Amino acid sequence: MSAVAAQHASPRSAWRSRLNLGLLLLPASLVGLAMVCATVTMAWISTQSEGSQPTLEHYVRFFEDGYLIQAGIRTFHLSLMVSVICVLCGYPVAWHLVYSRSSYRYVAFIIVLSPLLVSIVVRALGWTILLGNEGVINQALQALGLTKGPVALMRSYWSVVAGMVHIFLPFMVLSIASTLGAIDPSLREAAALLGATPATSFRLVTLPLSLQGIAAGSVIVFCLSTGVFLTPLWLSRGHVSVLATVLKEQVVDASDWPAGATTAVLLTVSTLGLVALYNGLIRRFGEH
Repeated sequence: MSAVAAQHASPRSAWRSRLNLGLLLLPASLVGLAMVCATVTMAWISTQSEGSQPTLEHYVRFFEDGYLIQAGIRTFHLSLMVSVICVLCGYPVAWHLVYSRSSYRYVAFIIVLSPLLVSIVVRALGWTILLGNEGVINQALQALGLTKGPVALMRSYWSVVAGMVHIFLPFMVLSIASTLGAIDPSLREAAALLGATPATSFRLVTLPLSLQGIAAGSVIVFCLSTGVFLTPLWLSRGHVSVLATVLKEQVVDASDWPAGATTAVLLTVSTLGLVALYNGLIRRFGEH
């Protein structure tokens, strides 16, 4: 009797599983369809001329404009720098969150997540309070007699880097911590029993096994950094131009939609190409 009930229950549970999967995939499919339509529309606008004839004139103009080329190089250089700093700063924090026995690690976890609870606008204003001419750091330097006047800490490449690292570091920490937490502790114990020092065990066991977390975090931080707009605009006061601010100048200020669409297409394609190349390198390195 129980076997017959199980046979009837099995198709029913399989149907429910397919239904639940379909309900989950429906919103994702709608979002994906909207993204595809937006991307196709953007690519179509980038090939339109004044006479509504297909043309590649806007792409030619992009590569002939030194200002746009410099903004593109600066965008990817900034994103790469932020990703590297997030890895260097985030790995020790993730290690502490996973392996530390201290009760204060929960405090560290809250501190890591706290930037995600505040809007980017508020965080940019916070950096202004710290780095501005009348900010906390400048007042402290002058009170200590280290400087006679305010130091220009804002309006620079590194002020933008600091603001972006503050925004994206939690994503790196959480990605690495999830991978470190999945590593079997017996592997490190086996390495110790074989005579490996903690440094050797980290280099040969922990680090290779945590590369997937580093790669995932790097991709997230890099992709988000290439499209960030407010932080470079606010912390540099327009002195550090990236492709996101260029898009604002082209579309909002100049109302040149084809040029803006061209910049957006090139930014999207370049970002996806670099991410694919990076994933290929990580996969090849992991095989060795």
